[in-house]
Amino acid sequence: MKKILAESLVNRISAINWQEEELSFTHGSSRAKLMREYLRRVALWVQELEKNNLIPPFGAGQPEDWPFVDIAHRIDSSVSPSTELSARLNDFLSEHASAPLTGKICRFALKWASLPDEALSKFPDFPDPFEPLINLFERGGGFWVENGFIDFVEYRVRLSGWQDHIDRQPLSSLDSDYLDSLDEDQ
Repeated sequence: MKKILAESLVNRISAINWQEEELSFTHGSSRAKLMREYLRRVALWVQELEKNNLIPPFGAGQPEDWPFVDIAHRIDSSVSPSTELSARLNDFLSEHASAPLTGKICRFALKWASLPDEALSKFPDFPDPFEPLINLFERGGGFWVENGFIDFVEYRVRLSGWQDHIDRQPLSSLDSDYLDSLDEDQ
């Protein structure tokens, strides 16, 4: 099951046209909302991992790698994607999406998809943190982080501490039609 999930993720990432700049404008609103959903989800995970002593509390309550946290490593430090899938992902990223942050996120997502079911069974009510980011990439490639914001050219998301994202309303759906409707409303 997990091998299929991990392989499917690499296939999805490899199908993204990282150079399609028009999509980043067309889907700017939904991409910003997907980032907010990612921040909400990862904040829930950080809070839970901190409670379970799987992530150390930091001075201001913000993990050093916030907001792009390697959650899989915190849950099971031995998790490792297959060599073949890692190589495929790395080859694709180096040729088509070489931004260091993009690579980091995609590798974290692959580790997440490679987690054994038993490791996640301790957290049955928590959502997949990386699905919103993969959707975001599929809707127009990457983004920039600068001056305390995640920047999507026409849209920006404030990058604040994880506690600020815990109580946000969840995004109603990650379905393409719903996301398209968010872009049409803008």
